[in-house]
Amino acid sequence: MDKEQNDVDEVMKQEKQRGRRPIDFEARRKRTQLLRDMKKLLETATELEFLEAMRVVGMREGSPGWLEAMRIWRENRS
Repeated sequence: MDKEQNDVDEVMKQEKQRGRRPIDFEARRKRTQLLRDMKKLLETATELEFLEAMRVVGMREGSPGWLEAMRIWRENRS
């Protein structure tokens, strides 16, 4: 009976996890920190400092993300 219960428990565990990706806590932490840093730049940086920060985090100049970030930065300054 114990082995049978273990098998049932294992199947139930697998079914509960089906379709879920494991949480990458390190990636989540890095993204949260990046968002904090970008918020700080939006509040205090000059345009040149903001552009340099975007380059440092790997954004490609002219990419949709770059253009959107610049639009937000400029709206924040108006």
